[in-house]
Amino acid sequence: MKIMTFNLRSDNILDIHNRWKKRKEIVYKVINKYQCDIIGLQEVTGQMEKDIKENMEAYQIFGEGRTKKLFLEKNNLLIKHNYPIQAPETFWLSSTPDRVGSSIWYSLFPRICTTAIVEVKPGVCVRVYNTHLDCLLPYAREYGLKKIAQAMEKYQKQEDLPCILMGDFNATPESKLIKNFKNGVYSNKHFIAVQEMDSQLYKESTMGMFKGKEKGMHIDYIFVSDDFNIKDVRIVRDNMEGKYPSDHYPIIADIEL
Repeated sequence: MKIMTFNLRSDNILDIHNRWKKRKEIVYKVINKYQCDIIGLQEVTGQMEKDIKENMEAYQIFGEGRTKKLFLEKNNLLIKHNYPIQAPETFWLSSTPDRVGSSIWYSLFPRICTTAIVEVKPGVCVRVYNTHLDCLLPYAREYGLKKIAQAMEKYQKQEDLPCILMGDFNATPESKLIKNFKNGVYSNKHFIAVQEMDSQLYKESTMGMFKGKEKGMHIDYIFVSDDFNIKDVRIVRDNMEGKYPSDHYPIIADIEL
């Protein structure tokens, strides 16, 4: 399979010349060019989701907003139509994961994770998770990742499946959060970052800030359980005459069971 994580940057009025309507065509071109089977998007607002659904007909698109009204953003999963999906769900990284808009008091916004079982070939399924952790406090990011790990354990008891976790973790490779997760501190299932195939990628930014920067914060990840082999990984810096699709770069990985 070919998989992608891509923070699209919400449609922010402060971005002026990089508002969604001025770059959405570049987003479509990037997604169409790489033809990934599974894509995790972050920071998707209502209009953005509507536009993507209208222009990305090859994909099933699902995921709930983190709140009902204010600061509505989604972590959408895009799954190619030839892959049947089961049990699509969004849960909140809080003490009440089923309650829309629920949060911990020290998280800047409610945070969510979108998940589903994907049948990648007849009788063979994987479970995919897509998230966006808190941008402010390390404690909030750790809390969120622990809640995801707890959900994973619950689902694994129901059906032990290979797993993919992707998203914007707002944490660098040297952070306690990323090291702990890779070392199995939060989960009894072993995960590896696809970037480990080429660890030099950790020195490259996954945030270009709409300017094509290659040095800076590396905070986006795709983690896979050890059921997978990682065949290839790359940070995609595609642009159109210097215009970028987002302030983040997508990460793409080729993996196989």
